[in-house]
Amino acid sequence: MSLLNHYRIISLTLCTFLLSACNSANLNTNPSQPVAQSSNTNSAQEESTPTSIYHPRKTPTTTGEVTESYNLAQTLYERGDYQQVIDRLEINILHNSSSLQFDGYLLAALSSAKLDKSIDAFEYLKEAELLSIARHPDNQNKIKESRALIYEHFENWLAAVQTRMDLAYNLPLNEGEENQDKLWMAIQNLTQNEVDGLFEQRNPTLHGWLTISSILRNQSLSIEQQLNAFNVWVSDNPNHPAAITPPQDFEIMASIEEMAPNRIVIMLPMTGNLERASQAIIDGFFASFYHQQEARPQVFIVNVDEYDNIEGALDAANEKQPDVIIGPLQKNHVAQLSNLDLPHPVIALNQLDLQQHREQLYHFSLSAEDEIHELITFAKQEGATKAAVLSTEDTWALRQSDEFRNAALQENITITSNQAYTNTPRGRQSAIQKLLLVDESQARTQLVEQWTGENVESIARSRKDLDYVYYIGKLTDAKQIRPLLDFHFADKVPMLASSTLNDSAPEKSTNPSDIERILFTELPALTPNNSTLSALPKNQSSNILRRLQALGADSYLLANKYQLFTLLPSTKISANTGIITMDSDRIFHKRPEIMTYRKGNLVYATSEQFFQQEENTEE
Repeated sequence: MSLLNHYRIISLTLCTFLLSACNSANLNTNPSQPVAQSSNTNSAQEESTPTSIYHPRKTPTTTGEVTESYNLAQTLYERGDYQQVIDRLEINILHNSSSLQFDGYLLAALSSAKLDKSIDAFEYLKEAELLSIARHPDNQNKIKESRALIYEHFENWLAAVQTRMDLAYNLPLNEGEENQDKLWMAIQNLTQNEVDGLFEQRNPTLHGWLTISSILRNQSLSIEQQLNAFNVWVSDNPNHPAAITPPQDFEIMASIEEMAPNRIVIMLPMTGNLERASQAIIDGFFASFYHQQEARPQVFIVNVDEYDNIEGALDAANEKQPDVIIGPLQKNHVAQLSNLDLPHPVIALNQLDLQQHREQLYHFSLSAEDEIHELITFAKQEGATKAAVLSTEDTWALRQSDEFRNAALQENITITSNQAYTNTPRGRQSAIQKLLLVDESQARTQLVEQWTGENVESIARSRKDLDYVYYIGKLTDAKQIRPLLDFHFADKVPMLASSTLNDSAPEKSTNPSDIERILFTELPALTPNNSTLSALPKNQSSNILRRLQALGADSYLLANKYQLFTLLPSTKISANTGIITMDSDRIFHKRPEIMTYRKGNLVYATSEQFFQQEENTEE
């Protein structure tokens, strides 16, 4: 029997089954009675189903009803019920011409952003722009303000700066102060690469903002020197908005000008297994120390390994009467420290899984959570909210896999698959097939072959509900994964990874096409054209020690300016580990760069290049 006849038999059998199923549904129905159920059944059915299906909400017809519906949507927005906001606007406002239709689209756009739906947010903005009322200058400003808020929600600071600069030229004089504050915050969040790109634009006002930001980014200057540089700039540019209303950073810095530390103690394990790590931190600290161009504090080093416990080391550090202590490094020592009396501020170089808020205790470390957050934010800018996790079976990789899943839960990211693989050809192949559901496609083909008794020619296609793969492994592992994804028709799916992927440079034998579509986070200290740590030896083959040098360099910066963070919570410092901020639990967070390898070189990456289906290898 031919394959065609087999399919006919299957189709006829299926149709017969469906018809019999339809008939069986009415076996107990009396043909002489109407199809409708009794009133009791009807009532129960209506109670068990959504009201909107059986009793569609009446569309508002009067101005008062429209206003009431919009005000309720605003109340829901303030309560954080963003999906309800969109549902109510869709039913009552957006598709009905009224004076509030324009405002309804803007509110729907902001609500979509709060739900991390960037594509929907910008679609609502587009609909608002199509309305004739949008041409009014005030409404143009409302659209720009909404767009800026959406960019800021998704931490697309470059776009936020450009939008708020546009707003600054169009807002009335009495409405520009809030926009100016938000513009400054967005500029402070820019990476150095983004700042350099904006400097290329011929915009004097923007150049002024970037110049005073660069004063704060110049970590070779003391606070006093930064204030002097700002005052010189103000005298040269008296009509610039930042000269008329200076950013709060400079006002706060003026109040702590005389409070720079005179004595710093470094408390690290200088012998044993962590000797190399501690020495790298010390090297970075003194590189930043000598990079400062003015009076420097006294520095003392306490070797934690010389004491029976961390309490003894802390006592030795306190005897030096320090203004600030840097260290310890080990997590167990940090845990013990959180239970001790701390007469002086301590910047611990590690953090705990469960933080205990402790006065005088700060945390600064090379945490993978910061890098995961930056990657998720990077992807969200292009509406990417569905990820798969693929990791090697190393303990550190499985731990990072857990960290990504925890972050994904908090960031409303859907995990479509989670695979850990044995690093063998069969192990990699099996994991990729499961991750992409290729194995299920192959299983369906085998099932059809069993039914028909014939060989079926088919191509197993990968799933389509996947925006990116978060990969956890080393570069030598990843270069074998990217080709497998391509082979299974997932060549348009980006791979994202933390800096652990880049612990060492690519081997000379590496095929560039196998790694050029993998994005990963990296500290600015390891990116091209970094100068602060350039004097340090680079003979080590591992990037891990260089990251620890960056950690040490930035610990000195934080020791000098930690009070700025406590007095001004919005403080940002552009440093060797990234843009540093501090949260309410006194944890310093870093915003690293997004990098990729292209044509054998380490280069900066943008979300558009990897989430808009471009052929990146041809650029």
